[in-house]
Amino acid sequence: MPKNAVAENVLGTIGTVLWSFQLVPQIIKSYRAKDTDGLSAWLLLIWVAGSIPQGTYLVVQNINIPLIIQPQLFSTFAIIAMAQCWRYSHGVSTRQCTLGALATGLIAGGCEVAFYFLCKLGENRGTSAGTKTMGIVGAVLIVLGLVPQFYEIWRYREVKGISLLFLAIDCSGGVFSLLSLVFKESFDGIAAANYIGIVVLELGIFACYLVLNPKAARKKQLEQELNATETDSDDLAPTAASATNTAAQGDHDLEQAHQTSASETTPEWSRHTTFDEKSPTMSSPIDTRRMRLDTPA
Repeated sequence: MPKNAVAENVLGTIGTVLWSFQLVPQIIKSYRAKDTDGLSAWLLLIWVAGSIPQGTYLVVQNINIPLIIQPQLFSTFAIIAMAQCWRYSHGVSTRQCTLGALATGLIAGGCEVAFYFLCKLGENRGTSAGTKTMGIVGAVLIVLGLVPQFYEIWRYREVKGISLLFLAIDCSGGVFSLLSLVFKESFDGIAAANYIGIVVLELGIFACYLVLNPKAARKKQLEQELNATETDSDDLAPTAASATNTAAQGDHDLEQAHQTSASETTPEWSRHTTFDEKSPTMSSPIDTRRMRLDTPA
């Protein structure tokens, strides 16, 4: 493709805007949910680390102004998102997260400035080995940063915690940034490999979402139905026991009623008199005569 500075800067600007603010939806999502489970903090940390050599490479190569600004904004938002992971998933205090984020930003900025001067020193001496090393290391780290996210997907068996809008913006930014390189006077293979690697891996995350999330949703639905069935069974058990106790109480009351009825039909004198008292024995004739002889005249 012939050099076209206008197309290069327009496409580069679009890519920069998308890539610079791609993490904003993720930051908003995490803040609203107060939860970052499923979002890898290692992803964000590696991206911050990768932005240092990548930013150095783009500045030294003077790719274009939009692409030079992009790593700086990207690393800033990555640090914020990483601090959210510390806060919501690991319970680190807000004060410690703020101090950690500021310290990370200062270290990243200091390293980038140092690498820039080292690379310029090499360029002035006629060697670009340092600059190319920065570009390769940055590209590799940015791409490898997505590997921990695939581990989180495997661990949860679904795409969880990461914003799909963030992924869509990230992919679009990679495409536009790649197209901007096409209209540059000399095509930059290292930067192109970086953009292509990110787009391919993030398309892989989208594929995981389409495959795994419906399965996870069905599994959760089955678990909810099973829990509801067990709850209903637990509710029915006390009811059955209560019914059994009621029936037993009814039989006991019926038995007492029969006993009460029998006692009411028995004469009063019979209930308080023994058998011997109610049926006195009759005396024999011999005993009668003996009693008469013993009786004085």
